[in-house]
Amino acid sequence: MTSVVKVHRASNTTAISVVMFMQLVQIWTNYHNGSTGQLSAVTVTLLFGGALARIFTSVQETGDSTVIATFVVSFTVNAILLFQVIYYWNSLPPATANPSDKSK
Repeated sequence: MTSVVKVHRASNTTAISVVMFMQLVQIWTNYHNGSTGQLSAVTVTLLFGGALARIFTSVQETGDSTVIATFVVSFTVNAILLFQVIYYWNSLPPATANPSDKSK
C-alpha cells in the first residue's frame, strides 16, 4: 500500500468520524427534546437508502472490510435517525419559555 493510499484512507476515516459524531449529537438532541424539530424526513430517508446502497456496492466492488464497516456504521446511525423521525412524527417541539410570562 502506497503512502498516498494510506493518507487518503486516514483522511476519509477522520471525515467519517466527524460526520458520525455530528449524527450522534443529533440523535441525542432528538432524544433529549422528544422531537426531531425541523429535521427533514426526506433527507434522513435518502441518507438511509444511500448508506444501504453503499454497503451493497462496497461488498460487490471492493470487498474491503474497512470500507464496508464504515458504511455499516453510517447505515446504523442513519437507521436510528430514521426511526426517530418516524417515532417522533407527531410530537411537538419543546415549548420555549416566554420571558414576559415570568412571575415574581
